[in-house]
Amino acid sequence: MLTATSAIRIGNAGVHSTIVFDRAVRATIVRRDKLAFDTRYSPPAAGKPEKVGHVYLIVTGRYAPAVGEAVAGPVAFVLGDDEIERVSAKSRTFRTDGQTIDVLHLRFEQHELAAPIGLAAGPLRLTPACWDVAHRVLAAPETLGDFLDALARDGVTHGTAKIHEEPERYRRFWDALRPLYETYGGTVSLKQLAAALDMSMRQVGRDAKDLAKTFGFGEGYRDALLILRLRMAVLLLSGPDSSVADVASAVGYGSPIAMARAFRDARLPAPSAVQAALRGE
Repeated sequence: MLTATSAIRIGNAGVHSTIVFDRAVRATIVRRDKLAFDTRYSPPAAGKPEKVGHVYLIVTGRYAPAVGEAVAGPVAFVLGDDEIERVSAKSRTFRTDGQTIDVLHLRFEQHELAAPIGLAAGPLRLTPACWDVAHRVLAAPETLGDFLDALARDGVTHGTAKIHEEPERYRRFWDALRPLYETYGGTVSLKQLAAALDMSMRQVGRDAKDLAKTFGFGEGYRDALLILRLRMAVLLLSGPDSSVADVASAVGYGSPIAMARAFRDARLPAPSAVQAALRGE
């Protein structure tokens, strides 16, 4: 299991997130203060929707579907890849918001899931015991394995996904990448990684491709980090006191113009338009 944590605040709003990479499951554990997430403005990962399902729990906060009534958490769903990672104009969308929002998001291969996939299937019926374990994971990500067991007991998964002890070469490579997630700033070349790891560029290139394939980075770790950076920018734009310039600086863009260019390349509206939509202006 490979982990990294980041924390960003702008005014009285902020987000604390931990990402967990394992070959069986990828998890994101998020606490947000006064920040809204709307899948209509979620930058899509590259490529076509994958054969995966996303167990998505709103532990604390409000869930508001694009069509239908909003409900207060706790509430959970199994989302399709086109409902969270690769959202398109045809996707069902939703928003989560509130004063405090706690979210636990786990990505599984389809064959690991026993529950039906898609928002149309409705919310999961999780037991109080499962929700208790979810609360523990929010405070202690290292207990993620206990939550996998709880999901199996509730019939959400088949129970075959287990946390792995990763080999040293993966852990060393992740140690070099972790600061990029912690700060959302900058990029790193294979040459820089090779120097930091005291390895040849050829070996680092092989390890980078292997890591991306094993942990589902899609087009590679640099593209994955770009998407994470854009998603953090969109999230921060919803803050009541944030400006476009504040957000650009917080996620490592040299200027609002540079961030606007990245939004355009990701086929998103301009940052100011996203900000107005998220704030309901």
